[in-house]
Amino acid sequence: MNRLITAENVAQIMRELGELGILTTQVTWPDKPMPDKEMYLPYARGWATFAPWSREPHIRAMIQRMHDQGVKSLVDADRAWTLICAFRQTRGLPGEVWETGVYQGGSATLFKRLMQEAAASNGASPARLRLFDSFEGLPQTTCGLDLHHGGDFADTSLEKVRDTVGGEEWIDFHAGWIPATFAGLEAASIRLAHVDVDLYQPILDCCDFIYPRLAPGGMMIFDDYGLPSCPGARAAIDFFFRGRPEAPFPLINGQCVVTRLPGRP
Repeated sequence: MNRLITAENVAQIMRELGELGILTTQVTWPDKPMPDKEMYLPYARGWATFAPWSREPHIRAMIQRMHDQGVKSLVDADRAWTLICAFRQTRGLPGEVWETGVYQGGSATLFKRLMQEAAASNGASPARLRLFDSFEGLPQTTCGLDLHHGGDFADTSLEKVRDTVGGEEWIDFHAGWIPATFAGLEAASIRLAHVDVDLYQPILDCCDFIYPRLAPGGMMIFDDYGLPSCPGARAAIDFFFRGRPEAPFPLINGQCVVTRLPGRP
C-alpha cells in the first residue's frame, strides 16, 4: 500500500489495513490545544499478536448484555481484558472492588460476572462491588487541564444502570459527586479499583482516597491516562504518584496500571 494519507482517506486506509490483519489505531485529536500533542501517536503492526480478548466469553457476554439493554459501553474489548486480568490477579486479596465512573454500566456488568464466577468457584459470597457515579454526566472541569465539558456523558441514569447491572445485595450504587460519595467508607479495604472519571480533579480525589486503602498487591486501573481527550487524567496521575514508590505503568491502549507495593505504608 503506497498512498499519501490525508484527512479524507485515512478511515478507508485504516479499514483496508484491518482487512489485511494489521492491528491499527487512529489518533483522533480534540479540537482544543493540548499538551504534548506530538507524543500521541497512531500505531500499526503488521504481525499477528496474541489477542485473547477477541474470544473471551465474559467480554462477549458484556457486549451482548449491553446490546440487549439498548445501552453502550465506552470500554472496548482490549481494555475490558485489562480489567479481567487485574481482577484475576487480585482475586486472592482481601477487600472490595470499586469502580468510579460507571456511565451506562458496561464494565460494571463485567465485574459482576467475574465476581459471581469467583464466588461460585470457592463456595463463598461475592465480595462487595461499589459503583460510584453522578449518573448525571461529568462535573465542572479544570480550566487548562481538561478538554471535556461539564455535563458530558449525561445520557445515563441510576435507574438505567441498575436495570443493566442488577440489584444484588452485594452491589452498592453510590450516586453523587466524588469525593463526597466516599464519605463513611474510610474503613474500607480495596483490592481493585477501576478509575474512569476522565477529569483532573475527580481522578486526583480518587487517588487521595483509594490509594491509602488499597491492599498490598492491589491494583488501580486508570482508563483515561493516555487518551488525547483527557490530558487532565495523565496530569493528575503523574502528579499524585510523583515521589511515591509505585510507578504508573502506561499501556498502549491508553490505560494505566498501578500496583500497590507490599510493605509500604
